[in-house]
Amino acid sequence: MSETKSVAVVGAGIFGLSLAVALRDKGYLVTVFDRHAYDETQYDPAADENVQAASFRASYGTKLHYQRLALESRQEWIAINKSSGIDLFVPSGMLRVQPSDELGALEKETLANMERDGIRETQFVKSLAEDRKRAKAQGWEGKLLEFPIPDSTDAGTYEAVLDSLGGFMRCSHACLYFQQLAASKGVGFVFGNQRGDVESIVEEAVGDKKKAVGVKTKDGIIHKADLVLDLSTHLESSGGSLATFKIDKDNKALWDKYSPENFPVITWKSTPRNKTGKDTGSVYVLPRTPDGLVKIGFRGIKVRPESSCGLFFSLILRQQFTNFQPAPEGVPFAQDGKWSIPMSPRDSCTIPEAAVDSIWQFVKIFLPEFDQVPFHSTKLCWYTDSLDNSFVIDYVPTYTGNSLFVCTGGSGHGAKFLPVLGKHAADILQNGDKATSFLRPFWRWRPDAPRRNGLEDGPDCPRNIGQT
Repeated sequence: MSETKSVAVVGAGIFGLSLAVALRDKGYLVTVFDRHAYDETQYDPAADENVQAASFRASYGTKLHYQRLALESRQEWIAINKSSGIDLFVPSGMLRVQPSDELGALEKETLANMERDGIRETQFVKSLAEDRKRAKAQGWEGKLLEFPIPDSTDAGTYEAVLDSLGGFMRCSHACLYFQQLAASKGVGFVFGNQRGDVESIVEEAVGDKKKAVGVKTKDGIIHKADLVLDLSTHLESSGGSLATFKIDKDNKALWDKYSPENFPVITWKSTPRNKTGKDTGSVYVLPRTPDGLVKIGFRGIKVRPESSCGLFFSLILRQQFTNFQPAPEGVPFAQDGKWSIPMSPRDSCTIPEAAVDSIWQFVKIFLPEFDQVPFHSTKLCWYTDSLDNSFVIDYVPTYTGNSLFVCTGGSGHGAKFLPVLGKHAADILQNGDKATSFLRPFWRWRPDAPRRNGLEDGPDCPRNIGQT
């Protein structure tokens, strides 16, 4: 195509960077706007001591499309690691610990899909002798860890599946890599809380509809574009809680135990899914970073404390909180005129007591040697959630001429798709229903999507910390 078609991309995160690279490869003139000064910070989360990381999984139960996208992305990560010499993806493996001594329903669905795709041999079920034998032969046996079930009368342990395809990615380093890649291809970037902060979409009336013709930044400048890519429409936010602890490098036992070479990503479904299929709680922990930080995340509202907690590494407690505030006029998915949005960094430094309490049961079971040590720091981490956990990548039907396109809704599982997400999105942008991407049916604009992530509970829910 001709390079005369210009695109304004709002947001220089996972979705914006991936799509900017893909569109530039297709010949578009691309400019990315972001209010953060990433040109100065280089995506370095200095305040968080490099705790920025995300788990990598291909386990999606019946959602075969996301499983296949994850495998496609993993191949790209391996290639990028090799070509760049940087370990942006760390294939440490992932141990999926079950809620009991048997495989849960979601795990059975996942293994069935792995079998369907011919990759069952990459999975090692702890209780199966043949799987343990394969794990030993391939060097994975040391990561098939045993965890006792509390108050078990027969000294039982939790069932677990080790996924040799899993691991984690270093988000900040990955974003910097793709931003520099995009810039090298000719993508323009406008950063800063005035120059790069998009205040509004510039519209023109076309009959009884409107057309997006550019963006207006906070400094009052209008940037014309043939197409606007908005990365914030059709979203609400939920907050996870972060608390950090740090391993002292001189503590060789802990340093070695939690290294990516010796320790897998661990996920634990604290309770099985209920009859409606809704997940009621899950936890994950990542190996330590080169700085000695380990990341634990918690999702759910069920568990309560049984002991106090502390350790010399980073904990990240992920519980879904909301911050409902008055919504812009005309937003179709508001509740009682409100939607959940992120709190400011200053207001996100303290985590709710419920989040602090929720982690204790996990620590007692999985990290019993790390009790009674104060947190190193705390903060809330806000997630960009679609209303149903699946991405929204499509043209906005209320705008004419295919002038406004959305690519958004990471919902806590988008980061690992960075190398390939933009390719599928760009295919949909160019071709609509004629796109070859197998993800087209799953990412359509859907204003009536059901709320999840705790968003369904609305402004009156106890987890709405915006009302306190």
